[in-house]
Amino acid sequence: MSNRKPNGIQIDTIDRNLEYVQESFDLDRLDNFVTGLGVEYIHYKAMPSPIGQNDRGDYRRNDGVDTITSNGMIYRCAGKFTATMTDNSRDRKRGEAGVLDPSESKLVMPRFYNANGLSDGKRIYLSPGDRIYVADPLADVLVSNPQKMDYEPGVDNIPMFPIVEMEMPVTDSRNIEYIQGVDYAITADGNIRWLPGGKNPGMNMDTGKGNVYSVRYLYRSYWYITVLLKEVRVTNVTTNGERAPQRMPYHAIAVREYIYHNQNKGDKLNQLKSKDPKRVDKEPVSSINPAKPVIPVDMSSIGDDDEQS
Repeated sequence: MSNRKPNGIQIDTIDRNLEYVQESFDLDRLDNFVTGLGVEYIHYKAMPSPIGQNDRGDYRRNDGVDTITSNGMIYRCAGKFTATMTDNSRDRKRGEAGVLDPSESKLVMPRFYNANGLSDGKRIYLSPGDRIYVADPLADVLVSNPQKMDYEPGVDNIPMFPIVEMEMPVTDSRNIEYIQGVDYAITADGNIRWLPGGKNPGMNMDTGKGNVYSVRYLYRSYWYITVLLKEVRVTNVTTNGERAPQRMPYHAIAVREYIYHNQNKGDKLNQLKSKDPKRVDKEPVSSINPAKPVIPVDMSSIGDDDEQS
């Protein structure tokens, strides 16, 4: 401390005779502020899918069993909340897991799901991997996606995302364009269905697979929760003259959708066997018991080689 003597008359900035007022956050007003500026979202909670797995360490499931999993997760609707989202950017990168669209946004949230009153809903609990959608079906959240696809006859051709509207004519590897409503239609699930009697890309005789074609379409965007910037925040709040610790709302980072290479895309394509015969592994000729370190060897050919030599 300084030992200097004061010069002149000293005035207290806070009157010592006034009562001390203990400050605290008004969490209801914070919720009101966020919801007053925000948009209503639908929250889907995620958990790892065990469907069809024989062992916890399995990285593949039995063929055709799992028809509800997306990105290896099962999603269930938890409720609706009103939050404010900021700083939405656009980029795209490809990694080992698949395609990542790191359009990052910050999500400022209330404490409770929407109900009759602000605090009447259940408490919101987020986890990385959860999905959120804009609740209003008429809200303009459509974004564009161009991609290449393989023609598959007899089944719906399933794109990366459910198609809402085509932006450009479908064009195949032979530079032939196709007309919506004449050659193909968009199903209620957002898939491409090639119509009988219309043109289609056809099969490639050299590869035995369908010809490649390109599409550009609009789809309804959604977000994944990736980071919880502020998960457990506790502060003292005075309510009805009593002071007690209460939990404050989340602050999270949401990233635009992931597209994994093993994304399930419907019953028809939810098969783990490769369609390319060159990529099918051959079955082992003989089984090896790991408990018995003995490998069977065919000795008949060894004797023949010795006699010939």
